[in-house]
Amino acid sequence: MANCVAYNIRHSFTSKTMCVPLGKLNESLDDLSNYIENINKFIDKYGNSDGVNKDDANAGIIIVNTGKKIIDISFSQNLGIDKKKVNQTVEELKSKRYNVKAQFPSTPF
Repeated sequence: MANCVAYNIRHSFTSKTMCVPLGKLNESLDDLSNYIENINKFIDKYGNSDGVNKDDANAGIIIVNTGKKIIDISFSQNLGIDKKKVNQTVEELKSKRYNVKAQFPSTPF
């Protein structure tokens, strides 16, 4: 059993859901910020959920709507998530004119 973060990406008229292993969360946040204007590159990189099974635990969800320029980041569990890294990514995406919200569980980081 592995822990992952679900990404739900709505782009144009399509929607893609993928699960990124928690160990790749920071890398995926960097790539989200870097590829937000060309989200297909992000989908190509993370769209294959190798190593993630249906019984894996979901630590959170990141919803991306490129058309409306909205990103919602929400974590349900504290499993070593780097809050500083998440907040850094939030600020980077806001500087690209995205409306970004992040929510963390009430447990300490």
